[in-house]
Order: sequence, then C-alpha cells, then structure tokens
Amino acid sequence: MSLRAWWLVLAAASGQALAADGPALFAQHCAVCHQADASGTVGLAPPLIGEHWVKLGADRAYLATVLVYGLSGAIKVGAQTFVGSMPAFGAQLDDASAAAVASHLRRLQGAADDSLFTEQQIQAARQ
Repeated sequence: MSLRAWWLVLAAASGQALAADGPALFAQHCAVCHQADASGTVGLAPPLIGEHWVKLGADRAYLATVLVYGLSGAIKVGAQTFVGSMPAFGAQLDDASAAAVASHLRRLQGAADDSLFTEQQIQAARQ
C-alpha cells in the first residue's frame, strides 16, 4: 500500500470515528440550546433530562423522529411552557451520527447501554 493510500485510509477512519462521537456531536448541534448537561435554557429550550423523559423515552421513535424532523410549537415541561422551533437534523446527520447523539442523550438521562439507539432505529424514523 502506498503512503498516499495509507493516509486516505487513516483519514476515512478518523472521519468515521468523529461521526460516531455522540458527546462531540451533541456539543456541536444541541448544547447551544439545551446546554452540555441537557438541562435546557429557560424560555428557549426544554431540558432533555428529568422525569418527563421517562414517559418520552418509553416511545423509542419519539427522540429519533425529533432529531430527524425537528419540532416546533408549544410544549410544556413541568410548569414551564416553551414555544420555539428545534431544527431538523436529518439532512446534517447520517444514521450513525444521529444514533450517536441519541445514545449520548440517553446516557445523560441515566439509561443503561441496552437502551441506546441503533442506526436502524434512526433509519426507521426517516421513513
């Protein structure tokens, strides 16, 4: 293998590793509104952790669908109402990247590894 081919393989492998880095992708795409710890921003973005996610997390398709298609309008979390628009990330994140973000969020919510997201679950949400 030539040196150039070796560098191309290394670059591709490191790009794939970055694509699957849930914490980095969450920091890049989500933390600006939802904060690094997913606690949310008063008046802007609801928390992505807490008791309300016990119910939301039970529907596996919910988080995947919101990541892919976004969400707009009023939502109420506890006593606070949020009115805004979360952008769709379906065009920016491939299935592996979206699964990595969703899995990172599930870890922030305290979920066990057996409840993490797969590429297939994100792909199903796209359909």
